[in-house]
Amino acid sequence: MSDKKINNNIIEYIISDESKGLRADQAIALENAEFSRSLIKKWINQGNILRNGNIIRPKDILYANDKITIISEENINPDYIIPEKIKIKIIYEDNDLIIIDKENDIVSHPAPGNNCGTLANGLAYIYPELQNLPRSGLIHRLDKNTTGLLIVARNIESYTKLVKKMQERNIDKYYIAYTHGLILKNNCIKYPISRHKIDRKKMSVNMNGKEAITNYEVIRNYKNYSKLKIKLLTGRTHQIRVHMQYEGFPIIGDKIYGEGKKNKNNLCNFIKNFPRQALHAEKLEFDHPITKEKIKMKSSLPDDLVNLEKYLENE
Repeated sequence: MSDKKINNNIIEYIISDESKGLRADQAIALENAEFSRSLIKKWINQGNILRNGNIIRPKDILYANDKITIISEENINPDYIIPEKIKIKIIYEDNDLIIIDKENDIVSHPAPGNNCGTLANGLAYIYPELQNLPRSGLIHRLDKNTTGLLIVARNIESYTKLVKKMQERNIDKYYIAYTHGLILKNNCIKYPISRHKIDRKKMSVNMNGKEAITNYEVIRNYKNYSKLKIKLLTGRTHQIRVHMQYEGFPIIGDKIYGEGKKNKNNLCNFIKNFPRQALHAEKLEFDHPITKEKIKMKSSLPDDLVNLEKYLENE
């Protein structure tokens, strides 16, 4: 695909060889991953997407060198986000992006059962322009009880470029994790992940799932636990938690992918009752989508993980 030209809410580009021969809704969704296929199809049906200046249908076949024009709606986020005054720790800000240091016990984006009180609601209050971006500008997410760094785009150009960087693995994300068990060597976990076959709220290792790669480095061993530095090469839902459980070293405090009933009975009360997964998104490194400047951000361990580490040192 040639470089996209983005002007306000208009996106223009030439279809790639990779996408030629596909239906319009498939090809355009493939090359614009920041938008869902259902939203792309909606825009095609509304006449908001043109091929060589002409209206198309979702089932029309696209060819190499077709010029695609996407005239996105004024509010391209299909779900209206209610602005709410929520405390958000912002550690970096410019005209194109924001970096948040997320606290515990807050959801990144509205979903069934969590329509308010999310980071997206708080961001919409501080930055009203984010209402016009997919997912309120959030490039990636953290689980409700995972703390640490998140990137938020402030305009469609930076959003598109940051999503592409994420897809091409050009955004380095590092985590600190505390696990059950003694891990004695560094490793790279390469097991595909998909939705759990029975419990649809969970994820699981599945050889027919999507590629998932987790690198980890042992920082320290305690009596029966380990501290890891983890680098994600992919970004599957619950990836670190699922992979570490599958390896036999679940994250301390993980109530979904935890230590299991058998081992839980043998745990001390402090570990047994630790209120969340001991997982923190510590570092981000990437090139700024517009200025190309190298961005390196680091988040200190939150107090609960500092206290956990002290406990493990003295166990």
